[in-house]
Amino acid sequence: MQGKLKIGGIVDSSTVDYIGKLCAVVYLCGCPFRCGWCQNKELVLERNCSIVDIEDIINFLNENFVIDAVCVTGGEPLMQKNVIELLRRMRNETELLIKIDTNLYFPDRLKTALKFLDFVSVDVKSPLDRRYDKLVGINCNIDRIQESLEILKKWKMPKEARTTIVPNLVDSNDIRDIAKIVRNVEFDYYTLQQFRPSNTLDEKFEELETLKREDMIKLGRIAKKFLPKTRVRIVTQENGFEEIEF
Repeated sequence: MQGKLKIGGIVDSSTVDYIGKLCAVVYLCGCPFRCGWCQNKELVLERNCSIVDIEDIINFLNENFVIDAVCVTGGEPLMQKNVIELLRRMRNETELLIKIDTNLYFPDRLKTALKFLDFVSVDVKSPLDRRYDKLVGINCNIDRIQESLEILKKWKMPKEARTTIVPNLVDSNDIRDIAKIVRNVEFDYYTLQQFRPSNTLDEKFEELETLKREDMIKLGRIAKKFLPKTRVRIVTQENGFEEIEF
């Protein structure tokens, strides 16, 4: 599929997908993980996806005079090799700032992508041990994630790490361990995301109760103790994004 990508859709504008910017969002289909709690199951399972020319995506972005950035997300956008062509053309043929969301599972492609990017957001789902398997639903090669983190440690552009707080799977001890990873890689932002039990890949996760905002704040403060130089945020259904202070 030279010059083409499998996409789930494009959103004209978003205020939450690129920190401080109004951006378009391009959703790419496919993901190597099978996180039972994932809310993007149509993208993961490649349902309702369309094959689109990269040329058409570039034209769409250039016709959108409101935005100043674009976020390429998924699914896992780096799963499709043609995403590199998309990013290159975005850099060369638009005036937009470019961000990608990734689960860190494709280090070689990430390394290539970085030369075209202004911002990266990554998912760090748990500490880097066998707990990862339980979160992502596959036998995960942790070395690939560690390699991606080492690549990002050397990249001095803005970067964000994110963790979804899934009840019974992610707890305060995990947050302490993840915060140490965030500190080591020198992420600019660490965002703790409230799990929402709707439209999940595995329906049993829809039976879970989401963590209350007060408990999210407590976890954010635990992370902040390890991250004095990092902007720690939580995002909840009740209050949206909130920055955590000491």
